[in-house]
Amino acid sequence: MTKINDRAGQINAAFIAAAETIRIQRKRAFEDQLWHNKQKKQANPFSQQAIWAEYPTYKRLLEQRAKNQVAEHVVRGIASLLECPTHERNHLLRSAGYAEDPDILSGVALDAQIAQYQSLLDILVYPAFLVNQVWDVLAINQQMEPVFQHFLGLRFDRIPEQHRNILHLMFDHEHYSARKLLNKGGLQWERVARSYVYSFQQANRTCQFEPWYQTKIASLKQFPDFERIWQSIDPTIKAQEMANQIQTDNLVYGLRTIYISESDSYIYPRIHAYVEATGTKPEHE
Repeated sequence: MTKINDRAGQINAAFIAAAETIRIQRKRAFEDQLWHNKQKKQANPFSQQAIWAEYPTYKRLLEQRAKNQVAEHVVRGIASLLECPTHERNHLLRSAGYAEDPDILSGVALDAQIAQYQSLLDILVYPAFLVNQVWDVLAINQQMEPVFQHFLGLRFDRIPEQHRNILHLMFDHEHYSARKLLNKGGLQWERVARSYVYSFQQANRTCQFEPWYQTKIASLKQFPDFERIWQSIDPTIKAQEMANQIQTDNLVYGLRTIYISESDSYIYPRIHAYVEATGTKPEHE
């Protein structure tokens, strides 16, 4: 028992040292921002008291009174309070003795993966397109071209590159006709839009503090309907409730979506392809 407690103590000490390093950085940055913006002093969300108010274990860890190894859900919760991006969250998980989350594919590795998927996209017989982590549409195949033209009112190559994002195309009513056509087709645009936003939130639930993710959300919030729906969705809602809704929507068009990803470690980039749903049960995330 002593050896077990000793090991737990060593792990906890490593974790709290890593967490305190990040916490102090966030605390100072918050204070610097207040000073820079000439704002009145206010409670710092990165103080020790703020953290242990949510997780009393944090105080016991600081005082070296915790007898058991810090639980993984506590590590993840503290990482969220500290607004840790993936690499910092993984540092905390590693220091506490837990497996790290998959990192986001980037750089040369991402470029190589995209090139591989582009080749696959070109030989598919179904309408399909390639997306990245924030649902930017990177490429489409020839069969997808008339689908884009039908739902958006123009050819894909006429869409400005900065607009080539699934959610942007869904919520930019000024330039694209998705809302009009969905309603005309017997669907409620609101219901479909909510299911898209929910799926996007779930796909990026570990990325909320990544700068590139926050930049994308800030861009989408220029659309009032997006911000309204974004704020209204309960992230704890059961996925099956949304899945049932999405299945109904796809059946209206006689299509189901399949997702193609050849990596065991990374969900994105991936291909979205549409196949006939006749006689088959729709398949979804």
